[in-house]
Amino acid sequence: MKNRKLQTGWAVLSLVSGLTLACSSQEGPKNELDAYYSNRPKVWFDEVGPNEYFNPSATPSWQLNETCDDSGALSIVSYNIFHNVPFVTDFGDEMEQSLGEVTRCADILLFQEAWDYDDIIGDGPRSDLVARGYSMLTPTGQYCDDSLGAIENDCSGLVMFYKRGTRLMKELGFRAFTTSNGPDVHKEKGVWGAIFSKEGRYYYVFNTHLTYGTNGHLEGDTPSDNSRISNMKQSLGFIEEAVTINRASYPPALVILGGDLNADFDAVTRPSRGHQLLEQASASAAFFEPADYRYMDAVMSSQETVGFKSNWVGTAVDTGPNGMASGATGDLDAVLLGKPGHFGTCPFGNIQYSGWAPVWMTLDSGQRKWPYYTHSDHYGRWLKVTPDC
Repeated sequence: MKNRKLQTGWAVLSLVSGLTLACSSQEGPKNELDAYYSNRPKVWFDEVGPNEYFNPSATPSWQLNETCDDSGALSIVSYNIFHNVPFVTDFGDEMEQSLGEVTRCADILLFQEAWDYDDIIGDGPRSDLVARGYSMLTPTGQYCDDSLGAIENDCSGLVMFYKRGTRLMKELGFRAFTTSNGPDVHKEKGVWGAIFSKEGRYYYVFNTHLTYGTNGHLEGDTPSDNSRISNMKQSLGFIEEAVTINRASYPPALVILGGDLNADFDAVTRPSRGHQLLEQASASAAFFEPADYRYMDAVMSSQETVGFKSNWVGTAVDTGPNGMASGATGDLDAVLLGKPGHFGTCPFGNIQYSGWAPVWMTLDSGQRKWPYYTHSDHYGRWLKVTPDC
């Protein structure tokens, strides 16, 4: 997704939050999260600062799921971390540092827009995730180090983490897209994959970030649409080739493509713009999409909110709650499940699908709040699927 300069909205939100805090905290600063603050994550952050805010012991509204409860299944996340964006220049470090502290559990994490691997390594996310049983993986031969001091350089921005119990069997390499436009010409966007094993099954997992250009898919810019169609065609070709070459040694149980696809995969409205992207790229016969999950008896996780979209794309700072911003929203983050008939994988049973951003729960009413002012303009997507083989 593109970067937006939202300093004005940010200043207004900060002012309003400051006034709210001044009016409501008549007894002076508090050091303990209570029902009032649990309903106002932004106000709580302003009260205590990042160290206490991102500490689940000091801020028990964070709800973690360390056990995963994924025996017999694979859980996977796609999350655009929106790294070093202009409107969080005073908050970027905390945003990075918190990635490994308060994010939900999954077997495999797919990150996009990690434009500087040194930040992921040096600012805390890697060590925090390692402490939780994860290993970090980056594309062989590509190291994004932001050496020129810019927000983005010629790198993919792709990173994976995989949890103990999920074993890396083979990296499948990275393939750069040959078509892009707009600011994306300065990035090396592409598709990257690896084979993982868990409980005796092999999973082909791919991470990507399609071109944004100057607008989302079918939102008024034909060159950007054409770039995404080309990107998806190249992704499908790369995935098909990888499965064909490695099938004999690693029979695929599932094939999964996750990423920021810059097309709205609305799970309610059909056909979504994401579905039309798959149709235009001749990929709809290869992948199930979120709208399909709703008609396959998928369990929409308790972390899901009716009408939830995985990121906000409007012109105002996200004000929540529950992911509903004052600007437009979209479902650009997606985890697409390969169709067994196309890739020769196992059929599958139970599917669960939800947003993934850290879980914040109010103390008085148990209301789920998507924790705005903490991470990205994205909330990510989480998929759990049980292969039936």
